[in-house]
Amino acid sequence: MNINKLKLNRRAILKAAATASLSTVVPVYAGADDKAPGKKDKLQELQAAPWSNWSGNQSCQPHRRLMPSDENQLVDIIKETTGSMRFVGAGHSFSSLVPTRDTLVSLAMFQGVQHIDKKNKQVDIKAGSRLATIGQPLWDEGLALLNMPDINMQELAGAVATSTHGTGISLGSMSDDVVSLRMIDASGKVLDCSADKNSELFAAGRTAFGALGPLTNVRLQVRDAYKLKEHSWMMPLEEGLERAEELRDNNRHFEMYALPHGDYILGITLNETTEADREDKSQGSAYEAFRTLSKVVNFLPFMRSFIVNSGARTVEEEFRVGRSYEIFGNVRDILFNEMEYSVPAEYGVRCLKEILETIKKQNVDVVFPLEYRYVKADDIWLSPFYQRDSCSISCHNFHDEDYKQYFSVIEPIFWKYDGRPHWGKINTLGKRQFAGMYPHWNDFLRLRKEIDPQGKFLNSYLKTLFDVA
Repeated sequence: MNINKLKLNRRAILKAAATASLSTVVPVYAGADDKAPGKKDKLQELQAAPWSNWSGNQSCQPHRRLMPSDENQLVDIIKETTGSMRFVGAGHSFSSLVPTRDTLVSLAMFQGVQHIDKKNKQVDIKAGSRLATIGQPLWDEGLALLNMPDINMQELAGAVATSTHGTGISLGSMSDDVVSLRMIDASGKVLDCSADKNSELFAAGRTAFGALGPLTNVRLQVRDAYKLKEHSWMMPLEEGLERAEELRDNNRHFEMYALPHGDYILGITLNETTEADREDKSQGSAYEAFRTLSKVVNFLPFMRSFIVNSGARTVEEEFRVGRSYEIFGNVRDILFNEMEYSVPAEYGVRCLKEILETIKKQNVDVVFPLEYRYVKADDIWLSPFYQRDSCSISCHNFHDEDYKQYFSVIEPIFWKYDGRPHWGKINTLGKRQFAGMYPHWNDFLRLRKEIDPQGKFLNSYLKTLFDVA
């Protein structure tokens, strides 16, 4: 293998940090028919095949798989189900939120932007809508989301339920952008929640991973449409760590991708612009580039740092300009498993530095970049960003390689810096640790018991987490 031919680019590094596969194909179902005039839609019951998330680290064999077409059907399902039930979106969670042996319900039919309030810049969106389908209809009305994660194939309900986020110290997670939401409790009652109505459910329900009931509609705060200019460049690691807070404070969005065993870090800023569109010219497959890099390292492990640094030095400065939703979303072509923790913003640089030093010191076998982002504080009971500006750090490994040894080395470092895990990402914490992290933990347990006393919306993982027999 010729190391000199291993040329990386900014796009390859970004692709290696995530993917857009996301199991986007709707499952085959049995028993559906066309809707006749005046006839109620027939419930689509999917073939009870095994389910797995897109990376394959979570799976189950549900007894039933259902796909209601509207809220009335979902209410009927909840009323008639005697066992437990869980709800599934794009299958992008790595933690055990979805797996069940009972009823698995897809909200894939709950699609579309329903109502636009231009005066208040708020929009009603059905909970099963993919984030990738929201940008264009808003743009056509002169509006845009405040922020977005860089994976845009997630369903809105799942993104809200797990406090999914982008980056920007003045910008919260997608849950923080929620003005009101509509959910269904375990009795089948439809509940509208906002700061003024069912306020406790609103405080809890914006990050509840389906434990309080399914979301059917979400009202989001939006803003006037805007374009973004993305600037990416490779810099020495020490420079990146030293400048991180300056770059955070002087740009609307800032993030970094640190290369394990390397001496370089990729910086990315996004800022509003009126410049003409500029496309990304980088070519090549990220999967091929990083798989090749991994194979070279496996063949020559004693040269790991040299190989990584040689690749990093080939990354050129790049610019990209376009509509905000186009710039936020990136094409992904690598499957992986992920752990993410959010630490207080002031600890971010120290935490990342210690992680990178530990990877080198313990010679951890990993080439995947670590993703480093900032998120504004919120007031959501179980949000990782509850009452503190945070720095989120994500660790990844290939989906077909063992991630457990790597994550077991890194996770205690997050604990040292008072980290809170992303609800949809891999972690090893239990009820005692979570209770100590969240001041409203017991309030959430009380509220959950009030609206779902029999634990209908819980699987075995959540029953253990909430201490439900």
